[in-house]
Amino acid sequence: MDNNNSLLSKSERFSEEYCCSVVRVGELIDVPNSDNFKQTFVNGESIVVNKNDVHEGDVMLYVSNECQIHDEFLSANNLYADWEMNANEEEIRVWIKKDSEFLLSENFKKMKGYFGKNGRVRMIKLRGCPSFGVLFKPELMVKAYGGWLKDIDWEQMVGTDFDSVTFSPDMWQPTTFVKAYVPPTHGGHSRTESKKVSKWDKFDRMVAGQFKLHYDTELLKKHLDRFTPNTVIDVTVKMRGTSFICGNLLTNYPKPFYRLRRLINKVFKTSIPEFNQRYGMVCSSRKVIKNEWANTKHKDGYYGVDIWTEYGNIIYPYVPQGITVYGEICGYLTGESRMIQKDYDYGCKSGGNFLMIYRVTEHTDSGIIEYPIDDVIMFTNVLINQMKEHGDSNVARIFNIKNVHLYHGKVKGFTDAVERLPEVLAHTYNIEGNEQFCAYKVPREGLVVRITNDLVPSAYKLKSTAYLSREAAEVDKGAVDIEMAENS
Repeated sequence: MDNNNSLLSKSERFSEEYCCSVVRVGELIDVPNSDNFKQTFVNGESIVVNKNDVHEGDVMLYVSNECQIHDEFLSANNLYADWEMNANEEEIRVWIKKDSEFLLSENFKKMKGYFGKNGRVRMIKLRGCPSFGVLFKPELMVKAYGGWLKDIDWEQMVGTDFDSVTFSPDMWQPTTFVKAYVPPTHGGHSRTESKKVSKWDKFDRMVAGQFKLHYDTELLKKHLDRFTPNTVIDVTVKMRGTSFICGNLLTNYPKPFYRLRRLINKVFKTSIPEFNQRYGMVCSSRKVIKNEWANTKHKDGYYGVDIWTEYGNIIYPYVPQGITVYGEICGYLTGESRMIQKDYDYGCKSGGNFLMIYRVTEHTDSGIIEYPIDDVIMFTNVLINQMKEHGDSNVARIFNIKNVHLYHGKVKGFTDAVERLPEVLAHTYNIEGNEQFCAYKVPREGLVVRITNDLVPSAYKLKSTAYLSREAAEVDKGAVDIEMAENS
């Protein structure tokens, strides 16, 4: 029975940027000043391999940069640098008893790996050549988990992305194989306030089908097959802040004596209406809806004021019914010296910030309409003008995406060879240079490429190597930015 797809799966938190892919190794290129290292490209990213271990045409598992790999996998395959964390620990102890100098030998080095205790995959440079991610042979998966995985036809699975594995028929849920790495200095997002609220006061405001979180921005280098020379695209600067969503959407509102209605329905098994529907504000970060729950006892809700709710309150009065606005908040936390993303000030003074609207959708009876970027620019202009008419001082905090809109036209305006599009874009817009909008000297994060009027709305990111190097160094220090902390 072919159950490949049920063995390798995507969790609810799956992210294409932080996953494992079944890939076929392509051409191997010589690395300068090295006899053993070769460079190849996987999902468009450079990776350096040992020519004795990896060969052109091999089917392998590619784990993306800045992932954290399951500890059982690393231990079973003796891949930790700390040998006491590996499955062959006892074998090494036996060798140490035989030879007091064993830990200094070449044989010992071959019996352990190179991963730190956190199992993190990070960018490195070998002979000056950047290497993103890591490649494993599929048999290492079988060695670690065994079970059903030994029956996988890996050839058929080439092109599959996953973050979870099911290796036993009696597992009630898959095991997380890889996930985005978060420094251990951060304890995760707490929602203790909501736990203090009685179940009789909690009220779900959300109406099914009304609100959608932002789709993941996919990797441009990995999806060049979706482009042709005649594909019309929009290119914008990728700005480094925190994602924001605000919609004027149908929501549930509790009827008078809601708690009593709920109690009666609970006790007497009745169905007395507990709520009405009307348009209201839905405010969210990239992954957390801030006012998903209404608190019938405390009208201010569970979360209080944060930067996402702050901007929701600013723009909601100007957002028409049925419209959802997606944007990036950049600069500092309001009134504080702490930046949203370290050193990415975008010209803001301490305590200041702005919102750039980069996506607008409209909820209609026939479905959700995606605005093209020209209409997003127009929508932002209208919003700014309305704020000016009302004498709203927050108008200065709205940044129009037209200021970072670099290109609209066909791919062949850059190149007829689609496979060269990332390279040409990177060179044309100097993404390896510093971010010109920031006073601090920081690398530009990269670009966002959208297919204009695509049937299925999507966006593709192209990050600079300089930015990825800086990001890795910050994570090495245990630095946690506001978005990483809020969404972890």
